[in-house]
Amino acid sequence: MVSWCQSLFLRWGKVLTLTVLSFGLCCACLTLWPVATPALVRETTEQPGQTLIQSRQSLRDQEGNTWQVVLFKRTKANGDRETNLRLVGFPGVTSFRHPAPLVVRDNGGNTVNLTDLLAEKSPGENVGQFLVTTDFTNLQINGIWELNLPLAGGEQQIKVPYFVLQEWQSLLAKASD
Repeated sequence: MVSWCQSLFLRWGKVLTLTVLSFGLCCACLTLWPVATPALVRETTEQPGQTLIQSRQSLRDQEGNTWQVVLFKRTKANGDRETNLRLVGFPGVTSFRHPAPLVVRDNGGNTVNLTDLLAEKSPGENVGQFLVTTDFTNLQINGIWELNLPLAGGEQQIKVPYFVLQEWQSLLAKASD
């Protein structure tokens, strides 16, 4: 004979179990789903007359490794300006091949080679910094760009989404003021 408590569990236990499992699955999906975190174009004064405008993003390569991608423009007191793209991978996991250019490809297949600025001395093997030229600013902003990273173990690709390209365009426009 089944007790009152057992019959209640038999009726509602399955519903409760399915509810808990569904909730857990939803939480797991939300946690693992890649979310674009909006970064802001930040401007700081490094010293009198010298400003730094930057955009920082965390993007993943095709193998799922996370990279910090920083586009920045520094204006010095004497008026000299330089725009660079810095890529920082996880130490011990990624290693840049120096000297080697960074190849940037836009949605239309146009490519630009950015010069390696850390060819002689790098702060770490996981850091690459490249000079941004006017060719870079002429690439198509619509769609997705692909950064082909020159790594010691072979090239890796990072896809740069449209919202990041818009942010970079904003930075470059702000920097030209």
